[in-house]
Amino acid sequence: MAEEEVIDAESSTLSKNTSPLDHLRHLIKVGWDPNTPLIVKFVDKYGLDDELREMIKDSKNK
Repeated sequence: MAEEEVIDAESSTLSKNTSPLDHLRHLIKVGWDPNTPLIVKFVDKYGLDDELREMIKDSKNK
């Protein structure tokens, strides 16, 4: 599967009631590595760079 197809597949798991930010929070919470290509592309696609940095910072402070 091409990388773009993987990103589109992940994006398609977003429900109409879940924002990209909420979906990203979920992925990080369940243990996805923020540096994986899928997360990096997802963050780039939805402009969530600042939010991801905050999530990483918060997780290190716990």
